[in-house]
Amino acid sequence: MNFNNKIFNSAAEQKFFSWYRRFFSIEEIEQSSVLHWVFGAILLGFYVTFFRWNDSSMFTVEAVKKGTYICWPFFQNCGNWYFLSNLPYGYSQTTLYMFFFVAMVLIILAMWQKEWVAAHILMMILFIWEVSAMLLTMAFSANYWYFHLIYTFVLLFLSSKLFFLRFFFVLFYFLAGSVKIHEGWILGTYFTSLETGLPIIPNILAPLITNAVLFMEIVGSWFLLSNRAALQRVSLGYFLVFHLYSGILVNYTYPTIALPLLLILFGPLNSVFPPFDKKAILGWTLALALIIIQLLPRLILGDAKMTLEGNKFGLYMFEANHQCISTTKIYLKNGTIEESRNESASARARCDPYRYWFPLKQTCKRKAADVERMSWQFDHSINGGPFYRIVDAGNVCVLEYQPFRHNQWILLPENDAPIIGYPVKNFYY
Repeated sequence: MNFNNKIFNSAAEQKFFSWYRRFFSIEEIEQSSVLHWVFGAILLGFYVTFFRWNDSSMFTVEAVKKGTYICWPFFQNCGNWYFLSNLPYGYSQTTLYMFFFVAMVLIILAMWQKEWVAAHILMMILFIWEVSAMLLTMAFSANYWYFHLIYTFVLLFLSSKLFFLRFFFVLFYFLAGSVKIHEGWILGTYFTSLETGLPIIPNILAPLITNAVLFMEIVGSWFLLSNRAALQRVSLGYFLVFHLYSGILVNYTYPTIALPLLLILFGPLNSVFPPFDKKAILGWTLALALIIIQLLPRLILGDAKMTLEGNKFGLYMFEANHQCISTTKIYLKNGTIEESRNESASARARCDPYRYWFPLKQTCKRKAADVERMSWQFDHSINGGPFYRIVDAGNVCVLEYQPFRHNQWILLPENDAPIIGYPVKNFYY
């Protein structure tokens, strides 16, 4: 099948086709075998992403009805935009993702035929949905999806695609390391406070390993861009081992998105020089925006590892080993009281007060006719430290959450959050 000649055959279509190639710098993809492989790696990332999302019930109208959905703090009415239903309630979600599956197959066909404009247009459809879904639910806010989103943006929209793909890959390592500058990683207590410790490696070596990760992500990652073969190969080898080892903890999705691109972008020893022309402005602006977004949690009062305020605006990685206890009492207008208690079981749970507040607030709205008030206590421990009662609210229903500044109802350990007790070691699962 020849997409160019058989589909875009009128003069107007050919004019659009020519403009599209120039505007999105398609010729860079056409002329680079490395970008051909990048296209395939990013397509694989779409597959593993949509495979996960297709089975999720967090982005459905049923989730809104049950109050199990979660919006971003800056878009708290996102549920008004939900329109999909997952099995067993309906077929709309699985139908939509089968449409995307067909688009992925057509992309493979277009790549095979070297019809890069057609492949680009089809991937644009996948990208638009990825952006939309990530904005409409906080449930899809994992770091590996941030990575994939930016890599896809660079491939689709920027000029100097190969340079910026390599640059953003390294920049993400640097930003991931910056969020680990905390006692949990410097002292290694993220892992030593786990019942199972580090996988394979004894706990006595935990501080050495965690500080090595910090150094390599913040400093050593830049050697991937080096013209010195020895330095570049040492850095590449380290991150290959790093991703294979981290896969023991994070399973397949992150290695699937990161490892193929690491090998494709940095396996060849070709130099790629930074661009400074007008077309490169968008790429440098995006880099600056990512750095600013990463700094947002540091601009909010308090330890972001404890309050989690602004935490997911940037990369958050393994920033701390969290444990938390959430206790609520619903005082009904008929005089009865309903009590509930939720304890985190996994170190992977981020214990974000917002993620607990949001469904409680939705309960207030759904049951406004029956609820007089709802009290809420939230106790939080990081890296095996004491449980601080960082929320002690008499009525959740009157609380509002501000996304870009400290919320006064979240108490700070250094000010007025009391110590409630001390945790036992938890597990990573």
